[in-house]
Amino acid sequence: MADQSPASRPVEVDADVYDVLERTAASRGTDINGVLRYLIEVPAPRSGSADED
Repeated sequence: MADQSPASRPVEVDADVYDVLERTAASRGTDINGVLRYLIEVPAPRSGSADED
């Protein structure tokens, strides 16, 4: 099987979403791609505690 590199896929987002991504990038000292990588790597929060009945 041939080794394939990840493909670049442009995604269109609303201006408000882009603004949040830009501000997050500025506060983290990265670019929008860095913010997106961070968001993809962050584990999903648990929906509830195991102690709850």
